[in-house]
Amino acid sequence: MPPTLSSLPKSPIVDTNILFDFLVWRFHTETQTDIHQSLLDYLSSKPLKALEWYLNAAKPIQTAFHVIAELQGLTMKKPDWTGPTRESFWRFARTELSGMDLGEHPVTIVEMDLEDLAQLGPTDASILILAIRLEAVVLTEDGSLKKRCSGKEITVLDYDKVLELWKQSH
Repeated sequence: MPPTLSSLPKSPIVDTNILFDFLVWRFHTETQTDIHQSLLDYLSSKPLKALEWYLNAAKPIQTAFHVIAELQGLTMKKPDWTGPTRESFWRFARTELSGMDLGEHPVTIVEMDLEDLAQLGPTDASILILAIRLEAVVLTEDGSLKKRCSGKEITVLDYDKVLELWKQSH
């Protein structure tokens, strides 16, 4: 049975969106690297201090190889992230992820449920496989993935639920 919010879910499977938000926020705050104002505005609307607390408390953090590849794609879409900024980000991200005791897991395309793959793509389909395999919660803001998790009785955490856990603990 999936864990309830009365207990702190450990070792979550982290999706690209939340992991990227967290890494960019930490990169900016720790290195004082300039990032686009619209991204700063977006990040300031998220409870990232609560997320930081949760990720530290829930170690080790899990994800799929596909998520790390998507992070690179997101950095490539940032026009103000030229070579040196992207390189600095990845140096920082490697250290940060290592400190989170990140477990990266391979999921082959033939392991993925055909409908999950068709509707969600390989990254989210791999997250579903890992959540079932590791009996873990999924940490995501992706509405389609949340819905699919719910249908498979996989507990989902999002920013609101992480904030709720953080408030319960303080």
